[in-house]
Amino acid sequence: VKASGVEVQVGQCDLTDSRMYVKVHAPSVSALAPELLAGYRSPYSGHTGAENPTVFAGFVLTNSETGGGAYTLTPQLTVEICGNGMTMTKDVFRRVHLGAKLDGGIVRPSEDTQRKNLELITAQARDTVATFLDPEYLAAKLAELAELAGQALPGPASEVVETVTRGLLYTDAQRADVLDMFVEGGQLTVGGVMHAVTAAAQKQANADTAHAMEADALRSMELAAAA
Repeated sequence: VKASGVEVQVGQCDLTDSRMYVKVHAPSVSALAPELLAGYRSPYSGHTGAENPTVFAGFVLTNSETGGGAYTLTPQLTVEICGNGMTMTKDVFRRVHLGAKLDGGIVRPSEDTQRKNLELITAQARDTVATFLDPEYLAAKLAELAELAGQALPGPASEVVETVTRGLLYTDAQRADVLDMFVEGGQLTVGGVMHAVTAAAQKQANADTAHAMEADALRSMELAAAA
């Protein structure tokens, strides 16, 4: 982060039985996304996308707490008026823990090899963070989301939301949360379904569930468009 030269904030940290999550926000890397937020009203603040369509860059660091997994860096765009986090899972950077075997087999890596591996992963992480906090990257991701977000719902809103939430394998309680957020958000488009999902994520007591729902951002729009 320091190498990127971008000022950031740690927005949220969560620790579960199996994972650690750290959200890093970069409000200084922002862009206006009026197409993405057209007609949207935050269920939490009551502010509208018409008043403030600002979205800023950031990323989520996850790490296994059981010692046998991997750590990931995943870009996340955050809507300023409500805190909805849209995690761009297609661009995830993932690396296995340094304590794990480098390649398996019978060869035992030397200290020199492990040091060089650490240097490589550090450099890759530096480049990844710099990419995720780049204004051009933010603009490209917003354009990608806006392409779907403005589409009208292909059927009755309640049926579309039901199709999407069942397709995402949500529980009855999660489906009810998403529907409530959709109604309160007032954005009767495919993008409105995404905002409902990411807004509902903020209500989840379980951090694993909340982060998984934020990771459903793009998928929820794709399901809504095809419903």
